[in-house]
Amino acid sequence: MNEPLRAWHEFYFLLGTSAAALTGLMGVVISINPDTIAERPQSGVRAFVTPTMVFFTTAFVVSALLLVPHLSLRSLGVLLALTGIAGVAYLVWVRGHHYFVHGIEGRPPELDAEDWIFFIGLPYLSYLLLIIAAVGIWQHAQYGAPTLAFATMLLLVTGIHNAWDLVIWLAQQKRAPKNK
Repeated sequence: MNEPLRAWHEFYFLLGTSAAALTGLMGVVISINPDTIAERPQSGVRAFVTPTMVFFTTAFVVSALLLVPHLSLRSLGVLLALTGIAGVAYLVWVRGHHYFVHGIEGRPPELDAEDWIFFIGLPYLSYLLLIIAAVGIWQHAQYGAPTLAFATMLLLVTGIHNAWDLVIWLAQQKRAPKNK
């Protein structure tokens, strides 16, 4: 790791470990009520459940990149920029913003302002900050490392919020009695 980022080693070690653990726990979250998830429209799951896994995974990948020994700042900047660009492309592809406005498969929109912030706004902001941080790291700018830390933490916190929202939503779903 280059000298400007050496001081961030423990931060990314902890953040990456947390992101990996939370990624695994999402499997537990889904197992709470898998039938409810399976009954939801695939587009809704793709737009609002799967991105939470992607946010945790992105935080893990960024942390792992910061822990790679002897990776040049230029290479790190390129990899981080590609990660940020891929994140924005993924958000556009899953169309959460579209479903927020138009609803999912004929249903009216069910999302409130808090959902918009955590499922749409903060993820876009996180990935854009990741790109900005990548440019800063590439150029050896002072803002690069703290912006990267903020963007990565924002992804993790957004994922935690969204996972908790999913747990609460799953707990509120009534299971239909199974016919024998």
